[in-house]
Amino acid sequence: MPDPIDDLSRFILISVLLAWPLGGAAYLILKRRWERAYDGENESSPEQTIRELEREFSPCRRTIIRTQTEYLPFLVECIREQIDGGLEDMQMFSLLERIEIHRPGEERRAVFHVAAGGRRSDLHLKWRRDAWDRIELHVQGSPEIIRALRRFKRRIPEAAPV
Repeated sequence: MPDPIDDLSRFILISVLLAWPLGGAAYLILKRRWERAYDGENESSPEQTIRELEREFSPCRRTIIRTQTEYLPFLVECIREQIDGGLEDMQMFSLLERIEIHRPGEERRAVFHVAAGGRRSDLHLKWRRDAWDRIELHVQGSPEIIRALRRFKRRIPEAAPV
């Protein structure tokens, strides 16, 4: 009569000997499948790559505006006229409030994700306030927004040093 312990030990030995090759084969198959899915099976054409880069990395320009804080709502409204979406009313009020309440001598920043001219881009704002309530605002964004701000900048009085 067969001993149950011998049968169990044989079963465990055969299971271990079969598990290693089966596990290794499964690992290699899954690894190849994952690499193909990660790398992509088809290569994109140069035109597709260029379109993707243009869509994701829009050109940007910079300008500096020096003015009193009383002209900032008009400046933000000029920005909102140029964008298709992204700077909502609550964000605009929050930005103006942040500029109004921060202490002189500190530099603050804000970034808004906007769509201008059919393209998504980031609008970077950096400002510094001095003791005489003047603001130096650095704006970096899409060329459409910066062109409009430069036209607007000619119409507002520049903050003159005291």
